[in-house]
Amino acid sequence: MKILLEILLSSALLINFMACNGSSNKTGKSDIKFDSLGHGYYVSFEEKRMLVINDEKDYIQLWNDVYANLDQLPKIPDVDLKKYTVAAVFMGWQKSGGYDVKIDKITNINDKLVIEVTETSPGVNCMVTDGITKPYDVVKIPKTDIEHEFKINKVVKDCQ
Repeated sequence: MKILLEILLSSALLINFMACNGSSNKTGKSDIKFDSLGHGYYVSFEEKRMLVINDEKDYIQLWNDVYANLDQLPKIPDVDLKKYTVAAVFMGWQKSGGYDVKIDKITNINDKLVIEVTETSPGVNCMVTDGITKPYDVVKIPKTDIEHEFKINKVVKDCQ
């Protein structure tokens, strides 16, 4: 019985030591909450882009580019770039409807911003519009200037 008690006490001390020092619980990974600023299917430019913006001038230029083909410019979403960083993805010119791009998850992994994006394409059996589309997604996150990386997941929607 005494040996069992010593083993239990030793185990409890070891677990407490590891928890205090964080040696087994730290992964260096944390999800970052984000808010949508805009998502749509028509922008003025035709090329694929992935951007992280921390500058007011670049932010205004982003929305001017997004809205350039419109007769009346909508109000640019208010964002305090002293408090927030903006991430934007643009899928580029697509031959029809049925395409989409979406920022799914943003994670800080060992002081690197990993932005996970899904690009969706229509399958061969999908009924889509004949119009050209240029999907985009824009979000804001708490201010950061750490290195960033976009990870693209391509999905083909199955329509039967």
